[in-house]
Formats: sequence, structure tokens, C-alpha cells
Amino acid sequence: MPKLIVTSRYLKSGSGKKKQLYHYVKYIATREGSVPIPNANETAPATKSQQELISSLLHDFPDSKELFEYEDYQKNPTIKNGSALISVILDRNMDRLTSRENYVGYLANRPGTVKFGSHGLFSQSDEPINLEKVAKDIANHGGNVWTHVVSLRRDNAQAMGYDNLKAWRELVKRQISNIAKNQKIDMANLKWYAAFHDKKTNPHVHIIVYSTNEREGFLTNHGIEKIRSGFANDIYADELHHLYAQQTDLRNQMKKESEQLMKQLADNISQNDVDNAELIDLVAKLHEQLNSSKGKKVYGYLKADVKKTVDEIFIRLAENESIQKMYSLWCEMEQQKHDVYSSARVQFPKLADNKEFKSVKNMIIQTVLDMNSPVVDIEIEEPELTEKTDDDITDIPPQIDEFDNAIYFDNDDMAANGFSCSSKISPKEPDDSPKSKYYLKWSNAYKEACKLIYNKQSKLEDFQKAEQLLLNESGAGNVLAIHDLGKLYSTEKIGAKDEEKSFAYYNEALQGFMEIELDSDFMFPYEPKFDGQIIKPVNMRSYVWYRIGKMHCYGLGTEQDYEKAFEWFLKSAQEGNKFAQYSLANLYYYGNGVEKDLSQAFLWYRKSSEQGQPYAPYAVAQMYDKGEYVSQSEETAQRYYKVALSGFLELESKDQADDNLFYKIGVMYKNGLGTEADISKAIDYFKRSAEMNNKNGLYEYGKTLIQGKYIEADLNKGLECIEKAMKLKNSNAKRFFALEYISGEYFSQDIEKGLFMLTECADKGDSFACFQLGQFYLKGEIVTQDLERAEKYLLLAEDNEFTQYAFGKLYLQEEKYDIQRAVDYFKRSSDKNMWSSYQLGRLYLFGADELEKDKEKAVEWLTKSAHDGNEYVQNMLNNIDDFENMLLRNTVMGLFVNLSRCIEDNYSQKQCSLKIQTDRKLRKMIQKRKSGIGIREEQNMTN
Repeated sequence: MPKLIVTSRYLKSGSGKKKQLYHYVKYIATREGSVPIPNANETAPATKSQQELISSLLHDFPDSKELFEYEDYQKNPTIKNGSALISVILDRNMDRLTSRENYVGYLANRPGTVKFGSHGLFSQSDEPINLEKVAKDIANHGGNVWTHVVSLRRDNAQAMGYDNLKAWRELVKRQISNIAKNQKIDMANLKWYAAFHDKKTNPHVHIIVYSTNEREGFLTNHGIEKIRSGFANDIYADELHHLYAQQTDLRNQMKKESEQLMKQLADNISQNDVDNAELIDLVAKLHEQLNSSKGKKVYGYLKADVKKTVDEIFIRLAENESIQKMYSLWCEMEQQKHDVYSSARVQFPKLADNKEFKSVKNMIIQTVLDMNSPVVDIEIEEPELTEKTDDDITDIPPQIDEFDNAIYFDNDDMAANGFSCSSKISPKEPDDSPKSKYYLKWSNAYKEACKLIYNKQSKLEDFQKAEQLLLNESGAGNVLAIHDLGKLYSTEKIGAKDEEKSFAYYNEALQGFMEIELDSDFMFPYEPKFDGQIIKPVNMRSYVWYRIGKMHCYGLGTEQDYEKAFEWFLKSAQEGNKFAQYSLANLYYYGNGVEKDLSQAFLWYRKSSEQGQPYAPYAVAQMYDKGEYVSQSEETAQRYYKVALSGFLELESKDQADDNLFYKIGVMYKNGLGTEADISKAIDYFKRSAEMNNKNGLYEYGKTLIQGKYIEADLNKGLECIEKAMKLKNSNAKRFFALEYISGEYFSQDIEKGLFMLTECADKGDSFACFQLGQFYLKGEIVTQDLERAEKYLLLAEDNEFTQYAFGKLYLQEEKYDIQRAVDYFKRSSDKNMWSSYQLGRLYLFGADELEKDKEKAVEWLTKSAHDGNEYVQNMLNNIDDFENMLLRNTVMGLFVNLSRCIEDNYSQKQCSLKIQTDRKLRKMIQKRKSGIGIREEQNMTN
């Protein structure tokens, strides 16, 4: 028996009491509620009159056999169970037994109704409902009124938390848009009311729905199933999500079957061994029928004989052994999902008869229509642009001082880190008093505060102690402490951020650095290690210049000014400060405050690297990796990455690692930069970075938790991390949310919201988002094809082999047709993209408007694609002289490929219902936009 029952039907306009059911109404009027007759033996067998009434009720209302109480009565036909069954059947069918007006009153005031104010009726708003007015409005409504009853067993209701009015009301409010959608009612016209009946055995809710537009709305069996599924997926969200995690093996089996089918088909095609003559003949027949058909080439509009051919092709495709295995796995996963809220076995039809796969018939038609088209690919895989890491994205502010918490602990470190000991400088005379109250010193108190702040084990009381130490030091004029107070108040380590206080301390620090700059060549920035130690003055000018530049660069205590930052960094870098050299290189690299100059960037990165600044060899490695200014060399890049990683790990060993450094080390282990790839280590570093609220670490760790590929999935925690990263302006995080809303792979799908967010990313300069949007508008799969927008966003994307390939396909479209531009783009990307050379081969093989067939060029480009690893293309080369038969064989292959994808994609889309967010903000998303195809069916149906 099911764990959830949903009953749906409608009340026709003008329906009232039915004479043949009058005796039931009389029973309701005279019965003593739903409790057994006092003093009766409840465990005694049902009375004869009960048995007769139950038999009559089941005859008139056969769907009552789905009720929980019927199951109980069947197992134990006692007076108590008989009374309960009679009561619930009458309750469920009250809409049939009385007038609309009386039915509304019954729902609002019957025994067991939980009151929402003066009665039990509620709706979307918390405003009181005028029961009498609502009853009259419904009674006088000229259109149809639908009723739904959603019921749970008491034990299931308690287990799922649906044993109170608030939970049921929120459930109905969440599902009402789904109800409206499946009843084809515009939300602007929707009216609904509901009442919660807290029955002892089965808590349930009655819902009344209608449209203010009397001609609007209808409900099919398919719609009822969608409504039931919506409630089930919502109520049993946690169980379904757990099931999804357990189904990984089955999904992997399905994917493996699909891959094996692809390989088998590719092998058969390449060896000219397509052993399916009947299917080839059917495809040829359909091709001829479609060419002679007039009107829309859609299954529903075709003549009967053409539909028959399509059906026969579908049946033949479904007979394939791999397709059957995939469909069997699909059925198994569907049954497992169904088992969560029902014990009934689902009788699955054959694949070709399954309405879930109606779209396959139109897929067959389109594939055959496109047999000769040079625009359509039968590719086994599409070129795919991979997501860039934070280090690769040039639109983010350059991380000028990623070594911000480098703390110098002793006198030797001072000299080693680029500060000049000025032994020749004479001590200042007493009248050479300081010109400023500010000074710079790594005092013991300051270093202790830094240790507390950067210790990953520190708690609130440790941060508060550090704050007090810094306050004491800042009161004496130590600019290092003043600066770090600004940084401390910009975080949440000691409570909520205080941007105003942070800015004030940063501003004072900048003023202090400017005041001590004049005397910074003669400073005593550290304390003696032992009594009597003679401290030599140190030339700190280059370091002070660097710190001033940094504050202008980041806008700390002042307006952000890259040009001023450049001036200070240049002075410091020329004096040999390795941090300034690295920062100066960043400005040249990104073109901030100075004209972009990769040669200067490389020069200063190298100088900084040679002095042991570990971030500098990392940047040098990236330039070799990308071939920027220097010749691309993976070997040289890895050598520099190795130096960088060694330096990073040394900083970590000295407790000098901050959140940025943890993130960078994680990236290196993830991508195998300077070391062997080690995902477990990468995740550990991402986690440590995330725990310190680093936006990039939060993103990477959150994504790992959501995907659950390498560690146990934790959807809620993962989403929390991604949301934090997005608030901290991580562009990857926002794009991740956008793409997940669109795909629905990991949580509930909301294409509209996803496209809105992705467009926001693209409009702010996210080149990866631009590429994705361009692809979406080009393909027209999740949005209406819009080639103008496709071109717009592809132009804003990074100019690489993926974008060039997309442009090639864009200019083959009729609206944008420009064969020469298409050929040019395919040629530009052909060295790095084997599908581009494949497209060129197709174009020259079949010809196109304004492009003549050229067999020699076709062979040249197809051969290149094959040599670059495209096994599928070998078929074209082997059958170059047999165009027509080759096209038929390729189309058959395409049909198998597309059908296998339909099965995989169908289940992927169904995962949306298994991924309902427990986060309330994410649960208010629009349901997936996919209208059902079918014929209107009788409205009086029960599931």
C-alpha cells in the first residue's frame, strides 16, 4: 500500500446533491461523527449493516480501495475498522455528496479540522478568510472547481514532521504553483483554499482550486501524476536524496552501457559493418515520406502511415541489447524511487510504449530530416570548455599581497628578507627626536597577536586577546598594529564586521606609514633577543614604500588607486624588495595602473622569484604554462611550480600560511602542479582555506561537498559554502549556482533563475559565463534559439578553440549563414579541436551554399581529424565513395546515440525531484518548464 495518497477530481458547474447518493448524505446527517457507537465492542466483527454499507460505498466509489483504512479493514474487518473506513470514504467523497457551498463549510468546520482562526480554512495569505463569502463565491463560480486530498498514515506523518497545521500549510503553499501548472491555470488567475484534518489514523489536507477565468484549466492523468509526484518528492525529500546517493552504482552502470554502445557503434561504422538492414530501410523510407509531407514535421501532425514508420523505427531501436539494458536500469531506479513512498510494484511498459519517452519520436523525425544537413552533428562527444580556477581569471582584483602575514621573528630573518642593516649610520643625536608619534616594530606583543590571529586553532577568546594586544601597541603608535586592527575589524573573527572602524584604522595606518617614510632608512624594527644586545639600525625604506603601495592598491583607508600603487611599488622594487617586485609584476600583468606589459611582468616575477618569494615562481610557471610572452613549456612550468610549492609548504611549516596560501596549495595538489595530483590533500587544503572564510576555498570545498565524488556528500553544508563564496564575490560560485539551477543535477532545477544569474555573471565580464550563454542561445535547447544573443556573448568570451568552434557552427545557421566565416573559424581552431577539422571535412564532402564539394579537401580534413583522435571520422574515410548509404548508416548510428542519451537525460532530469533543497530559500524555485504532451482525459480520476 502507498505511504501517500493523492486524490484529484473536479466539480462541474452547477453540480449539487445526487439523488442516487442521497442515502449516504442521510448517513452523514445522522451518524455520530467518526467514532464507533458507545459501548460497542470495537474488536467484534463488523456488523451486517456496516458490511452492506461498505459494499455499497466501494461499488459507488471504487477508488476507495486505495485508502489506508481499506487496507486495515481488509486485514481486520472489525466494527472499529469498519466505522473508520465508512467515515473516511464519506469524508473523501463529500464533494460528490453535497453542494459546493455546503462542501466548503464541511471542510472548514467538520470534527477534526484544525482551526486557522475562527475556522479551518486557509490560503496563501495570513489574512482572515470570510467563510460565508468564500462558500458563495465557489458555489456561484461558473467554471470547474477542482478538489485534491493529500493523505498520510499517522506514523509516516509523524516521522516526516507533518502532524501539525503549520507543516501542512507550508507544504500546500510550496506545491500550489505545481498544481496550477499541471491544471493549466495561470498563477495570476488562481484561487485556492485548503483545510487540514488531523484525523487519528491519517492526517490529511483538502484543497479546493479554481480559476477566475472560467474557461481556463483542465487536468489529465499525467497532470495528476505530476501533482502527486510533487507532494511525494517534497514530503520524502530527505529519503529520496539519500536514495539518489545510493544509486551511484546504477547510474554508473547506465553510463557504462551507453559508452559501450557508443564504442560498438563507432567500431561497426568504421568497419562498414552496420548489421541492421531493416532499420536502414526504414530510415530511408521515413526520409522519403518526410520529404513529401506537407506542414509541420512533428509526430502529432504527421499522417498515419508516416507515424507508423516512426513507431517501427522506435521499436527496432529499442530491441538493441544495450538500449534494453539501459532501459532496464532506468526502470530499476524509477522503482526504487517509487518504493520510498509506496509498496506497490510499478508495471513499466515497453520502452517504445512508455509515455515518458514520447520525445523520442520527434527525435527520430528530426535526426532523419537532418541527415544531409552540414549543421547537425552526430558527434559522440562535443568539445567542452573546462572551468577556470581563480588563478586563471583575469577579471578578479590581483592579489597583490598574498604574503600579508609573513612575520619576522628574529634579527637574522630581517637581513634575509631584504632589509639593509645600516652599520655605517651614526646613532642619532638626542636633538634628532622623531618627527612622528608613529613607528614600525615587530615587537614581542605584536608577534604574539599575529600568532593568535593566524593560528587555525584559535577561538573567540584568542582573537579577543589578540585585539587587546594590538590595541595596546597601536596606542603607542606601532603602525603594524594599527594596520592589523583594520584588517581584524574587516573580518568576523571577533563578531560582526565593522567596516567603519576597519577603514578608520587603515586610514590611520596609511597616515602613519606616510609620516615615518622620511626616516625609514634608519629604523629599529625589532626588539633585542637578549639583554645587552646591540641593535643596529635597519634601512626599511623599501618595505615602507611597499606597504604604502599596497594600501593604495587595495583601497585600504583610502580610495583604490592603481597608479599611485604603481609608483610606490616601482620605487620599492627598484630597491630590491621582493614583495614589491611581485606586486609590481601583477600590475604589469593585469594592466592595472600601467599599460599591460607581459615582458615587464615576466621580468619582475623572475626577480622576485630569485629572491625566494614563493608566489613569484608560481606566476612564472603560469606564464610558461599558457605560453604568455615566453614559449609554452609544460616542463619549465612544472619546474617553477615545484619551486613555488616547496616555498608554500615551508611557509606553512613556519605557521605563516593564510587562507590564500591554503587555497593555492589546494589548487596545486588538485591539478598536479609541481607535484603528483593528490585530490585528498587538495580537499584538505580547500577545507582549511574555507574554514578561514576564503572565498576561493569556500567555493572549491563547497563544490566537492555537493558533488560527493571524493568525499561523502553533504548538500546543505556544500550549499552554505558556495553561498558564502558568492557573497564574497567569487565569480565561480555564482556561475556554479547558475549552471546548477539550469541543469538541476545537484538540486532543484530553475532554468529561469539560472539564466538570470548566468547573464549577470556574463554582463560583469565573466568570460566563461559568456561562452556558456553563447552556447545556450546557439543550441536553443533550454532557451529559444537566439542567434543575435549567441553571437553577442560568444564575442565576449575568451578567444580560444572552443569559442572558435562555436562561431563556426553559428555561421552555418540559416539566419546567420556566412560559409566563409564558418570555414575560417573552423580552420583557426582545427589544430586544437578535432571536431573543427571534422566539420571542415563534412562541409567539403557534402558541399553547401556558396561552397562547392571538394572531395580532395574533404579527405584532407577528415584524415587530420582521424589522426587527432576522432575514431568516428574513419567511417567517412572508409566510405567516401558511397555517400547515400553512408548517410543512412550514419543516421542509424545517430539514432542509437540519441536514444541512449534520451534515457540518460530522462533520469538526469528526474533527479531534480530527488534533489529538493532543505534550505527554505532554495525551495521557492519555479518548477521545471517542460509541458506535457498528450490528449485531455477524463477529469474524475484518482491516483
